[in-house]
Amino acid sequence: MSSIAYVTDKHMIEFHRLNGNHSMNFWRPGSQKRFADFIEGDLLFFLAKGSERGRRKEKGIVGYGKFKKSYTLSFKKMWKEYGTLNGYATQDELYDAILKVSKDKVMPKQMNCLFLDEVVFFQSPIYLSEVGVIISNKIESYIYLDKEDPQATSKLLSKANESGIDMWTVAMSSSEPKPTLEEDEVKHQFSLVYQKINDDFYTDTELKKAKKLSREKCEDSSFELIKGSKMDCICYENNEVTIAVPFIYKSKDYNRKIQYLIGHLVSYRILIKEISEYNFKLKFELLTEQPLIDSTVELIKKLNEE
Repeated sequence: MSSIAYVTDKHMIEFHRLNGNHSMNFWRPGSQKRFADFIEGDLLFFLAKGSERGRRKEKGIVGYGKFKKSYTLSFKKMWKEYGTLNGYATQDELYDAILKVSKDKVMPKQMNCLFLDEVVFFQSPIYLSEVGVIISNKIESYIYLDKEDPQATSKLLSKANESGIDMWTVAMSSSEPKPTLEEDEVKHQFSLVYQKINDDFYTDTELKKAKKLSREKCEDSSFELIKGSKMDCICYENNEVTIAVPFIYKSKDYNRKIQYLIGHLVSYRILIKEISEYNFKLKFELLTEQPLIDSTVELIKKLNEE
């Protein structure tokens, strides 16, 4: 699980912003090294050329998108498939832009493509030095943001939230869900918490059932899987976070399983306090195939009252 800051042409990003693009094809010449540990839902931040400031000529972060999928395409197929979502108004402009960043100034046979959605642009650039991340101004491609500081992404989102989302982006979002920096920050924090929690208390057969319950929950609601998790779901609405966790059991192991599960839920509450100001209400929900016994229902109610 990673967040990446990628050196990006400011004119391309400005094209996406002005056209109100909520998704984009983020292309890279095929010769460039593939990302490691970059999964669906991870964030790619736009470290924009043309936003430099100060004697160090530090580049600013002007927005980000959520990684959806990756693939390789030829130039012609890439234009045919995504057109202006490649960041340029015409095929010729895109062609010239690719030649400009290609080391040998020749069109690559294949382009590495990252499809980004839920794209957000900031009201003003955020500089990494403002959140304690110092990088060389000679970086030409990308860095992993959380490599030295696991909280770097959260700090960056929090800083961006102070200045807000670009007003043009908000105006162009009339038919799209309004982007919220707070929601992305909170969900990222819970993904960090999840990495510290042991959820290995199901057999392979039980895990399949748990995944099915989680999938059904996410398909029919505003829930989504916590990034990095295969079964824990999260929903953020009206400054309230709900964590939904599958509970699979047999009568003979009910007590043991519920003890594991309660420990799992309590860990969320304890660990999120360590990395967050925690100004939202946190609730828990169990996803089950069978009814819960009354004592467990009461236990979850008490946990939700804290």
